[in-house]
Amino acid sequence: MIDVLAVERAYVAAATGGIVPSGGDPARRPEALAALGAVASRYLAVGTPRTFGIIGDGELSLEAHRTWFAPREVRRATPDAPAAALACDIVCIHAPIAVASAQLRRGTHVNVLAPCTFDRELLALVADETVLGAMAAGLRDGRQLDELTLFVAGDAALALAALTCTSSPDRP
Repeated sequence: MIDVLAVERAYVAAATGGIVPSGGDPARRPEALAALGAVASRYLAVGTPRTFGIIGDGELSLEAHRTWFAPREVRRATPDAPAAALACDIVCIHAPIAVASAQLRRGTHVNVLAPCTFDRELLALVADETVLGAMAAGLRDGRQLDELTLFVAGDAALALAALTCTSSPDRP
């Protein structure tokens, strides 16, 4: 099980001047990205998402999102045919793809966890790891209404460190 709450705590600590973990096992990067996306969805997605879309290999994202969400429908897609997944309430992109604003509906939240390109309209909506901690700590607003939201993961170093610390045999 992915410790999504440890990742959320690490980003809150980073935003509030607390002690943040460092280091991390690079082999756990897929888990770190999945947890990071789940934390972003908590603050940027609709409150009760009914549909969850995955583009590429994103089963870990589905597992991580189940910390807070229980979507009724899960849609899996490939980068070649992403339409069904892009129409979901929450979308996790795990494969390189180009996304245009016309492919998304209002209210959709997209976690970009792989290299992607966006049209100019979408670039104005991007949130990244630098603001995630502030949202989790309540210092910055997340979703306002039914707007389209995008979270673009960076190197996920803090998430990776948080996961590595929680799996340490020294931890009580």
